Amino acid sequence: MKRDAIFYSSIIMAFCAGFVDTSTFTVADGLFSAHITGNLVVFAYKLSNHAQITDFINLLSFPVFIVAVILTGKISTKFNDKKKITGSIGILLILSGLLAFFLKEYNISSGFLYHGMLMMVVFAMGIHNSVNRLYSGSVFGPTTVMTGNITKAVIDFFLYHSTQHTSQKLLEIKQSLVLLSGFLGGCISGALISHRFGLVSMLIPGILLAAYNWVAIKKNTVLNLS
Repeated sequence: MKRDAIFYSSIIMAFCAGFVDTSTFTVADGLFSAHITGNLVVFAYKLSNHAQITDFINLLSFPVFIVAVILTGKISTKFNDKKKITGSIGILLILSGLLAFFLKEYNISSGFLYHGMLMMVVFAMGIHNSVNRLYSGSVFGPTTVMTGNITKAVIDFFLYHSTQHTSQKLLEIKQSLVLLSGFLGGCISGALISHRFGLVSMLIPGILLAAYNWVAIKKNTVLNLS
């Protein structure tokens, strides 16, 4: 039962991270919302190609991300409720998607409201990254940055076929593949859907995360009452 919950949580969290990160990168001038350090690479590239003042705006993602991490840590210390904290990611993404719809209707693609919407997405991904760290046992591994998961999967695959031919090592390989496939599926979906609908697409991962955690909370309530 617990293993099933970890499997679903892992693939949903990885899918949503890939979806959101690719969507903002595709639509919002190369903004990484989950893989936040990628914005340094993008900024350095733009700096070497005659950067404009607007190119500095994405650097706001760093203080926003840091504030999200700090607040999540404080809330976790006080309430220790992983499901509700994760559900708040979904709510923020839904609000971002609704705001994006409003902005799209009025052809607004710059200014305070537009960048505020982008920072709301970054804030949500800050919570997402924090949940991975604070509740690491609830997922198979990191769900926002796949470099470490790819490295682990390759090393585990090598060890499995050389010196550690065990069921545990095979299980670890499968867990890494769950995270990688979920993230890749999110990246592809995010790129295709956001290219067509813009950041209104945030409604998809938002509703998915909110619904999944609402079901988990309800299920936990029923178990406690029985």
